[in-house]
Amino acid sequence: MDITVKGLPEPVYRVIKREAKRNRRSLNAEIIQTLEAEAMEVERQRQLSNMRKALDDFASSLQPMADSTPLIRRDRRR
Repeated sequence: MDITVKGLPEPVYRVIKREAKRNRRSLNAEIIQTLEAEAMEVERQRQLSNMRKALDDFASSLQPMADSTPLIRRDRRR
């Protein structure tokens, strides 16, 4: 798929161009690599958010634990 980016700020362009040279990639390949990495990070964050919600739902479905103080005191007396 081809796209055109307009209005790219000069500082952003300079960074991408420098990184492309450092990584021995074309400017286009560097932009694709950067976009892929960002898309993967966004997806990872979405999955983590879903897992956090599932974990919170699971934790809230558990019965509250009884007070362990009597058990600890009994154990200390042994």
